[in-house]
Amino acid sequence: MVKEFSLKQSADLKLSENFKVKEFACKDNSDKVLVDVDLIDKLQRLRDYLGKPITITSGYRTDSYNKQCGGADNSYHLKGMAADIYCDGVKPIVIALWAEFNGIGGVGIYLNRDREFVHLDVRPNKYRWVNKSGTNQSINNIVDLL
Repeated sequence: MVKEFSLKQSADLKLSENFKVKEFACKDNSDKVLVDVDLIDKLQRLRDYLGKPITITSGYRTDSYNKQCGGADNSYHLKGMAADIYCDGVKPIVIALWAEFNGIGGVGIYLNRDREFVHLDVRPNKYRWVNKSGTNQSINNIVDLL
């Protein structure tokens, strides 16, 4: 279930023990913030497992911001159902493996940026990919990368 928040009114509202509304806000400073409850639950479980803070580099995106940053036309960021994340000192493969075994629908590992990160989304179907040099390569399972 996706919930809508106002960044101006609810920026510091805790969505879980370790996540606040402002962490999911679009980088274009728009007021509307969409966040899926299941996404929050899974991110909190991942945070508890890692025992370290998770940084959300991209959560909800407006359509115009999604186009600006090269996001897919049908991106789950547009629905508040996705987050791009990293955790200092934790390799992306560790996060992706946790996601593989904990019911995360969409898992993408991005290895071509200044900072490697993992895309997680709560789509209903399973989809896995690795992005190197700006191109997504579909894979069946994260364990195939080992």
